[in-house]
Amino acid sequence: MAASRSIVHSGLVLLAGLTAFGWWGSHLSHADVLAHLNGLAPDGNVESYTLLFHGNVRSNLRTLAGVSGVLGAILLFYRIRMPRVVALPGVALLGSLRADMAKALRDLRRQTSRAHMRMVLLLVVVGAVLRAVLLWQPITYDEAFTYTYYASRPVHVIVSDYSYPNNHILHSVLAHVITTLFGVGKVSLRLTAFLAGVAVLPLFYLFVRVLFNRYIALLALAMACGSGPLLDYSACARGYSLTWLFMVLALLLGRYLVKQERTSAAVLLGLCCALGMWTIPSFAYIAGMVYSGMIIAMVGRQEESIQKKFMNVALSCVVFLLATLVLYLPVILVHGVDRIVSHETYGIPDRDLFARSYADGAMELWAALVDTSALWLVLVGIVALVYAGYTSSKFRTLIIGLFLGAVPLVIFQALVAPPRVWFYSVFIFHIGSAIALFYLLKLVQERFWPSSGKRQRTILASAMVLAVFGWLGLRVERIGQGGMPEAEVCARKALNTLKPGDKLYAQYPWDSPIEFHLLAMGGDRDLMYGQCPAGNTLWVAVGPDYEQTLEGVLLHQRVPPGTHPPFRLIQDSPRLKIFAAP
Repeated sequence: MAASRSIVHSGLVLLAGLTAFGWWGSHLSHADVLAHLNGLAPDGNVESYTLLFHGNVRSNLRTLAGVSGVLGAILLFYRIRMPRVVALPGVALLGSLRADMAKALRDLRRQTSRAHMRMVLLLVVVGAVLRAVLLWQPITYDEAFTYTYYASRPVHVIVSDYSYPNNHILHSVLAHVITTLFGVGKVSLRLTAFLAGVAVLPLFYLFVRVLFNRYIALLALAMACGSGPLLDYSACARGYSLTWLFMVLALLLGRYLVKQERTSAAVLLGLCCALGMWTIPSFAYIAGMVYSGMIIAMVGRQEESIQKKFMNVALSCVVFLLATLVLYLPVILVHGVDRIVSHETYGIPDRDLFARSYADGAMELWAALVDTSALWLVLVGIVALVYAGYTSSKFRTLIIGLFLGAVPLVIFQALVAPPRVWFYSVFIFHIGSAIALFYLLKLVQERFWPSSGKRQRTILASAMVLAVFGWLGLRVERIGQGGMPEAEVCARKALNTLKPGDKLYAQYPWDSPIEFHLLAMGGDRDLMYGQCPAGNTLWVAVGPDYEQTLEGVLLHQRVPPGTHPPFRLIQDSPRLKIFAAP
């Protein structure tokens, strides 16, 4: 009862705060807001914040003030007229959920041999080491842009600026916190993705074990620890590994809801999916997979409590939608809903174009999977998936959920996302491969190796699987191939040579990596912005691979041709040339 009253009071305070903020913000002038934004911008000029843009933001703030004020009045009326608030089940049952989880972990520990536990720990440690090796790979453009344009800025800007979909908001906030605490660098910037990519491994093992058995779980864990796509984006400063972490947590909670009637688990599932959405909106595919799989699994169960379980699923969906709305409220106030649902950088949805090109998107995913492993391994995996789908009804449920969570939404959007968005499906693929390998090992024992036991053959097979997957995953090193080590060389040379007032100009895609390394080395980003005063040295970085020319970069920086002394070439590397004008 006390907890329920506390939540109602917190809701009233939140709605009152939103009302006050909306009213206050709607009265700010365009000049005041623009001055604040210009002070945060590296070049001191935010041209996109026009009077029209400001008017839209003020209108959104007035709407926020009105809606939150009405909701606050309704909640206050409810609190006064009905003081005996019904206890919120998500709070009342949280203790029961915690007790159930503790009991489940104790049971798993009792049912697990020491050798099996040591193998699980070894696989996770090796998986963490494989990911740590990639932390020192050269920075990529997307990572550098994530920091220079978002994570380096104040939190209130990070959570409200969705000018580009590169802003994986929760990841950007965490990267901002970590780089503030530990300094700017490749490792610190990638630490959030790394920790999430490692944390997902034991949780993935738990999910597969709960759904199938310890042997299949061990084989699936070995595959996930060395998987090329999972290695890449567990050491890349993007939000994808965070979405995988929330996905596996959601799958565990969903499995629990299928078997138990716990409203608190439904609330936690909704919050978990909302955090995934706050990281990347494409988490909607994952949420669709989780909820579709839960409904399919529940339909096949004949229980008296099935109706209550469906109500919990509905409650979870409501919590998911409301929490997502609250988390994205700053973005909605600034940009509107359209930026989240269908970002303008993806272009206008064209169903005719989609009908002609969706197969190309599928082929891109195929190429990405092959590039991050090997063709023969992908072909063997397809055979394993077919066999697993034939033999296991639980795995069929996962595959059907994967299909229902993605395909209808892709058709509705008329857009096929890039391959990295779909790498979450690799976890499901590894489960199918582990099921097929488990039965293959069983066949080997029956026909050729009768003296072997499940434990011995599974541990041996897991070690071999990890060796194969890990070798292929590290051999590819796709992050290294996309990295830009020349940017670090350029930044170091500029810091050691240029003096105050000198400038270094660069254009996409070299601007963000060079700026990132300047900041990581303790330099000032002002070196890359503003006009070069007369008498100072001007450097221009030119990337021939991107068809850049000296004149083109100067025009991009609004420097008319012929206004500087003749340039001379001071660095001539294949990918990045540096010209200097004294």
